[in-house]
Amino acid sequence: MAYLRRCGVTGIIANSMRALIAHTPDEVAVGNDEMALTARAIPGFVIPACQVNTNFPGDAIAELRRCHEQLGMVWLGELCGYIGGYSYNTTSFGDVLQLATEMDMLVQIHNDSVGDMTRLCADFPHTTFVLAHLGDSPEEVEERIGLAARFPNLYLDICGHGYQRMGVLELAVRQAGSGRVLFGSDYTINDPAGVIARIQAADFDAQTKAGLLGGNCARLLGEHGWKV
Repeated sequence: MAYLRRCGVTGIIANSMRALIAHTPDEVAVGNDEMALTARAIPGFVIPACQVNTNFPGDAIAELRRCHEQLGMVWLGELCGYIGGYSYNTTSFGDVLQLATEMDMLVQIHNDSVGDMTRLCADFPHTTFVLAHLGDSPEEVEERIGLAARFPNLYLDICGHGYQRMGVLELAVRQAGSGRVLFGSDYTINDPAGVIARIQAADFDAQTKAGLLGGNCARLLGEHGWKV
């Protein structure tokens, strides 16, 4: 927390790694409870996000409902199937997305397959997705940005990698729209200071920079029921 504040970060959306790598439904719930407690301990700074594992279908539905209705969470993810050991192409995953949509939750997803993401955006047009990471190669970056330009229910976050390539951030804003590009850092894996510096140095007007650095995310959270 001290390092984040030193970088200039004034708020974070965070999920539990314990819940993400869990091998049992109970451990998923414990991780989500930890995030809820952290948010209460540091109000206004930590926005808690929910994790579920669709390898436990009934438990995943129950846990998602508990996180939203009892813990007040409106953000699901970052869902990482490759870490949790589950697929995005199952009925149980679709059931989770359907419930998240009905409860007006945001769904952040790590998905390296443009084909998979295209299908999800098309099959769940009323789900608000946030696609984590702009991509590694120039080809991947262009595909992901093009996907956001095509589907209005898909937002991009610039965490992790991709943002550091010259012109990529500008391309995302130009094609997807400045309001659908969100700040992210992938902390504690990556350093948030570099992402902040990249936005601040970009040739954007002050309003666009303010949106990228938090305004867009705050607006999106507010639209989905979080009291920012």
